[in-house]
Amino acid sequence: MTEAQPNTQTGSILFTDLVGFTEFNDAVGDIAAVDVLDQQVAMARDILCGHGHARIVKELGDGLMLWFDGARCAVEQSMRLLKAIEGARDAGDFPLSIRMGLHRGPAVVRGSDLAGQTINIGARVADLAGPGELLATDDAVTPDDLDRAGLRSHPVGPVQVKGVSSAIWIQRIEPN
Repeated sequence: MTEAQPNTQTGSILFTDLVGFTEFNDAVGDIAAVDVLDQQVAMARDILCGHGHARIVKELGDGLMLWFDGARCAVEQSMRLLKAIEGARDAGDFPLSIRMGLHRGPAVVRGSDLAGQTINIGARVADLAGPGELLATDDAVTPDDLDRAGLRSHPVGPVQVKGVSSAIWIQRIEPN
């Protein structure tokens, strides 16, 4: 009997992380902290609504893992989510800042979940981002994607990330 080959998809993976969430949770308690997590999910769902080729893969503690079929959609919607959360924070409607990491490549589909090196790299890139920052690998966005989305990038340079043998070129994505 031949085993079925794993199903793979090529797309963009976005990881988010709420900066300072553990300290916030300690200060306000579990109920208020979970409310903030629910707000983050609601904002992400609102932004992804109408984008049939984008989805929340799963919640990861105080962050999210999102998948996008298209590269331009990924960078556009990632920036929209960043602006929504940072804007809500600036207005006093959301207590924390967010950091994000975006990467593009093949992933192994495991039911509703995804696995593989693309996923690992996306998570590591998010770890490098500062508060209110979207970092993306060079594989995740092209100059044309950025131009069409009304965004620009600033090279951060090659970085070495845990578990990856070669350096990864990343850039900081910002509105024009």
